[in-house]
Amino acid sequence: MKKMISRRNFLKACAIAGSAAALTACGGGSSSSTAAGSTAGSGSAASSSGPQTITFYPRDANVSSGLISGFKGDYFAEHGFNLEVWAYSDEKTNAILASGDLPDVMFIPEKSLDIMIQGGMLLNLDDYLDKMPHLKAFTEVEPALNYVREFKSAGTGSVYGIPTSIGDSYVKYKWLDSTERNAVRVHWDTYEKIGAPAINSFEDLIDVMEQMQKARPTADDGTACYGTVLNNGSDSNFWACMTMWYRWQGYLENQLAYLLEADMVNGEYHSILDKDSLYYKGLKWYHEVYKRGLIDPDSINNDRPTQKVKVDGGYAQVPSGYLPGWAPTYLEYHIPGVKSYYSANSTYGDPRYMIGISAKTKNLDACLAYLDVLADPEAFLILTQGPDGEYWASDDKGNAALTDRAKEWLNSGHNDFTGFEMSTGETLELWNTPFIVMNGTLTQYGDGEGGYRCASTLGWSDVNEISAQSENFQKWQKTTGHENWKEWLGSDYCEKSPLKNVSSFTSLPDDNMQLMIDAIKDKVTTASWKMVYASSDSEFDALWDQMVADCNGLDANSIIEWRLADLENAKTIRDSL
Repeated sequence: MKKMISRRNFLKACAIAGSAAALTACGGGSSSSTAAGSTAGSGSAASSSGPQTITFYPRDANVSSGLISGFKGDYFAEHGFNLEVWAYSDEKTNAILASGDLPDVMFIPEKSLDIMIQGGMLLNLDDYLDKMPHLKAFTEVEPALNYVREFKSAGTGSVYGIPTSIGDSYVKYKWLDSTERNAVRVHWDTYEKIGAPAINSFEDLIDVMEQMQKARPTADDGTACYGTVLNNGSDSNFWACMTMWYRWQGYLENQLAYLLEADMVNGEYHSILDKDSLYYKGLKWYHEVYKRGLIDPDSINNDRPTQKVKVDGGYAQVPSGYLPGWAPTYLEYHIPGVKSYYSANSTYGDPRYMIGISAKTKNLDACLAYLDVLADPEAFLILTQGPDGEYWASDDKGNAALTDRAKEWLNSGHNDFTGFEMSTGETLELWNTPFIVMNGTLTQYGDGEGGYRCASTLGWSDVNEISAQSENFQKWQKTTGHENWKEWLGSDYCEKSPLKNVSSFTSLPDDNMQLMIDAIKDKVTTASWKMVYASSDSEFDALWDQMVADCNGLDANSIIEWRLADLENAKTIRDSL
């Protein structure tokens, strides 16, 4: 509680309500409204002509481009700026970096960070941290900022980018969905329809998927269903369809670019080029799913948004590939002996997605206001789940709870706030871009029981209770014989890993090695898709052998050996802190 009380007192002392004007009042220092030697302004993001419009480049294509309007636009304007989102693509990223024509605020590609710092493209944020009161009040950010100064500053010892998703996940407060995406999920109604047969292996899962597909070839609205749905639009750094296959089994995909897979439970790294690798087994599993006619035939053409529509619509019997299936129609299934890893806290945030400000921005105060919004858990709550009084509401005692309409919405079978229509006629849609604070960061709002609400309503006890009372979940309890997911996992659940945070201290390859990595990625990604769609086992084997030979021809072993040594060094650094 001390943290929250001191945070509230700090904000009161600054006399702010999140307005951009308070950035100067609280922070002191320069009041320039421009960076990189531009002329000084008023010190506020707002000007006599209205809020400044700043441009923002997201980390991926999960955010719609254009000028943000609606309640989000109103919120930003109240804080002194308008936000225009640039459309994302890998080609656009390369063009931005090549031209040096940066947006005002952007997510910084990890492999370009040093070049951008050395080239003077990014603003040194250490000079302006005191002008962001919510960031200053967010006590969990200090270790992350120190980490950036030491390991992500091109040797300058300064902060040019702030990591995102720092602190606790809302999953910390849940006892349902308590390993987040790291679980096999099945379309539960259909699974029950076929008699809920036991699934004792991933081979069994294919058999069950096939039975489910025969029992439900189309949804109630006539849309075709498939055993699973993949997408070809998330393969920027590796074959992304391996993501859920790894997450199902206590692995992470964060070293796949270096031809390594991370066994988080046992604390080991393995080459994916070996036939005993989980990667090889995953390709064989997808190939078998394809041979049974269970993969959406459009998978090779799907991008992530298209896959998401199909999965969220309940048109996959078992979501796999890159998306876990968040719709309430999907519930977890524990295959005996299969380990599950999930950690609900991030000390250093995600170093792959740091956010920074262009050194040439002419709207510095507005940029600082936006970064400060991203460090505010109340802003997270409002921007992602609507303004006070709609989906959630606060009372005169400072407590917050779901509104009656929100409870009705959830009780009618919806999994979260997405699609909820507010009194204005505007619907809540996923604002899928990382904040500096993680979604489990505590807000100033109480829960009425002496605690505080986290920034995501998904972590609120109200939602837990409604989910537990749903017909689907009660079916799940009756069929599985378990109270909740963690209880079913038992000793197969792993929350701590010898490899946690290791990737935060790894190095980046030099330019020549990166060219090799990019060439290998193209070979592996193309071959992986071909293996899934192979016409026979013999063709699959030939494709595998050719892929390994191609990788070896590009000196894959030197990359694997370099990365393994780098990971060992990263462990040493992590353990020394």
